[in-house]
Amino acid sequence: MRRDKGRRPIILVVDDTPENIDVLKGALIDDYTIRPAPNGVVALKAALVHPVPDLVLLDIMMPGMDGYEVCRRLKGHKETSDIPIIFVTAKSEEADEIEGLKLGAVDYITKPFSVPIVQARIKTHLALRFATRAMKASNQKLLYERELIENIIIKMRGADVLDERYLRHLIAPVEQTAGDMLMSTFTPAGRQLILLGDFTGHGLPAAIGGPLVAYILHEQAQRDVSGQEILELMNTQLFNRLPTGLFFAALLVEISERRDQAKVWNAAIPEALLVRQGHVVERFPSLMPPLGVTTSLDMHANYTTSSLEHGDRLYVYSDGLTEARGSNKEMFGGERLEAFLIRVATERIVLEGLLKLLEEHTGANTHDDDITLVEVSV
Repeated sequence: MRRDKGRRPIILVVDDTPENIDVLKGALIDDYTIRPAPNGVVALKAALVHPVPDLVLLDIMMPGMDGYEVCRRLKGHKETSDIPIIFVTAKSEEADEIEGLKLGAVDYITKPFSVPIVQARIKTHLALRFATRAMKASNQKLLYERELIENIIIKMRGADVLDERYLRHLIAPVEQTAGDMLMSTFTPAGRQLILLGDFTGHGLPAAIGGPLVAYILHEQAQRDVSGQEILELMNTQLFNRLPTGLFFAALLVEISERRDQAKVWNAAIPEALLVRQGHVVERFPSLMPPLGVTTSLDMHANYTTSSLEHGDRLYVYSDGLTEARGSNKEMFGGERLEAFLIRVATERIVLEGLLKLLEEHTGANTHDDDITLVEVSV
């Protein structure tokens, strides 16, 4: 918020010597509206008259309430706390200047003062004040627009397809508009499609492509399109629509109607694990770069087919898990996660127990990247 258009900046001049006020008023009256105050008590009242002053020239040595106390009270009031204060005083000791700056003054001019110097410093600090207010207003507008966009994306992401049959999942995003995506749906023929995706980073840039991915998966699944064709369409659309530097790591699992076979396409997601009777019997490493980087991905040659048995558990997770670092910079890593997942599969403990392990490892109950873990039961 800048000063009101059409009015001149207001300067509150506080000095118990009328001659000093007259000199300053004569030097500044052509460019500013001067509001004089002969003592601290009057100054505090004058500072609250709307519109409040844009700057205060404040004498230190005054009877009764001195300039330091006036400064302290102005900085302690919410309506005047951000008004720049310049001390104008005969005191020239370094300790006096430091004391004024500690209280929140922006400058210190000693008497006898030079009018051109006073004018120049006032001009500088007013420019800084108006620039700061303009920046604050701009930031508030950006925050409002960000919240609006976030709400739109959250509503759009709320339509993400997550059919929870055969699934358990753990999702711990860094922000509301998470970069990680988890979707699951069934085709009319009975195939289950599970997609774990991770956009670059997190926040708005990472979430912006989410609604497009969700729409493609839902629409194509309802048309009984194959997993390969769905990924090919996603890759093409993301390549055409995403800006350079934003891409989508993705792992798609396609489980057959009889739930006896799984096809896995892994494009830059940590390797998925198939656990059977307490052992990891198969791993599904990344065979492709992320989606949206190039249109020349060969989906036909870069997937893995695995036979499934009753009781199998397939685990898919994002890199926010394995890359969580402790105080010694050591990553949580795949071995710790694998040991936990074997316990999950055999003892049927809750997935949320992983958050406790991560907290013990990192020493914090927060994380730097989105965390997603999904268990698919056969």
